[in-house]
Amino acid sequence: MRKIPNLLLATIILSISNIIVRGLGFIYKIFLSNIIGEQGLGIYHIVFNFLMICIALTTTGIPTALSCLISANNTLKNKKETNILFISTLYVSFFIAFFISIFISLNSEFLADTFLHNPQLNLFILAICPAVVLITISNVLRSYFYGIKKVVIPAVGQILEQISRILFLILVYYYIKNDNVLCYSALIAISIGEMINIIFITVNLYNDSNLYKKLSIDINDFKHASFETLKMSIPITCNRMSSIVLQSISSIIIPSRLILANMSYTAALGAYGIISGMVMPFIYLPFSVGSALVVNLIPSISGEVALKNNNLLMKKIKYSIGLTLFVSVLCSILFYFLGEDICLLFFKNKIAGQYLKAMFLAPIFLSLNQTLSAILHGIRKEFISSFNTILGMAIQLICLYFLLPIPSLNIYAYIYVVTGAAIFTTLLHSISLIHALKNSNKVI
Repeated sequence: MRKIPNLLLATIILSISNIIVRGLGFIYKIFLSNIIGEQGLGIYHIVFNFLMICIALTTTGIPTALSCLISANNTLKNKKETNILFISTLYVSFFIAFFISIFISLNSEFLADTFLHNPQLNLFILAICPAVVLITISNVLRSYFYGIKKVVIPAVGQILEQISRILFLILVYYYIKNDNVLCYSALIAISIGEMINIIFITVNLYNDSNLYKKLSIDINDFKHASFETLKMSIPITCNRMSSIVLQSISSIIIPSRLILANMSYTAALGAYGIISGMVMPFIYLPFSVGSALVVNLIPSISGEVALKNNNLLMKKIKYSIGLTLFVSVLCSILFYFLGEDICLLFFKNKIAGQYLKAMFLAPIFLSLNQTLSAILHGIRKEFISSFNTILGMAIQLICLYFLLPIPSLNIYAYIYVVTGAAIFTTLLHSISLIHALKNSNKVI
């Protein structure tokens, strides 16, 4: 029982950190939109979204796998293996990110022509090259501290990152008022923020007694540790990349399929814009707590698996599901009874409120998917978790394709399909977890 409050405390700390970081990010976006103009804002978001795709390879599966493996070895007081895992993952992640960065820089004109329709704007593409490497390194460093259950350090690091980005851009804006320079500076600010984050975490890392103060490891240890990390991270990374692809396809086909439901393209685009821009931010509101829980839950469960402590493992699973249900059900009740009032207050849009009310069940099952997936990762069932998620999204895409053109459903088909797919994936995760726990002597 002693460790459960620690998991709750870590979740609270990261939840507060997430709220602060998102609040600072919201302020940053408002300031950015006011100083770089519409065209600059468009360039910034296009390049930023491209950056997110580039770092998906190094910031999804690898950090999650590292925190899980480090937690297991740290629980067993195995300092040597913890050091080997951390250093080898740092090297592997760095070289993958470095090659991605080099590829971007060598093809910057082609990428600028593809995304910005002007090869002479390649300087904006080049601006994100350092960020690819720096974001990768900061994610690995944070994962180490998540693995040893010291969440305050990465939480403070992320807040410092946001503050430094804002201060850097304010400083540039004070001296320069050119839109193009400010847009370029906003992209450079991503690297500045990550650098401050890395420096802060590295200073704390140097003072950490759990880690050896050396960066060299035996080549055989490096191979073994790299293999273990990549073996666990590949299914998670494939899951994330598949999600990106399927979500992109969904966003493309939804307006075109709604046209077949006797909607004009403008009306179809508007309906989808209301769903994606006004309704979904509220639907994902419980994820502020959920993402904090997941970051702590995976290494925490991995530690109990390493100790073969079935009783505490079950208590942590029940606690995490209970917390998820409490937050998500609360949000769902709020959306069902006050959905229209909320959207009128924030967006002055009654239709958005009707959509939010119709989608009130989605937060419960989307949040449960996030938590159940994290539990499956923690007990080393990452392949099953990824398979369930990809299958659910594929079925969602197929259903959207056939149901959206039905006139009586139109955009409500999206609401029903997303909710139904979330329920289906929750059932798959639940069945997988129950089966794994029944065979816990094999799993643990």
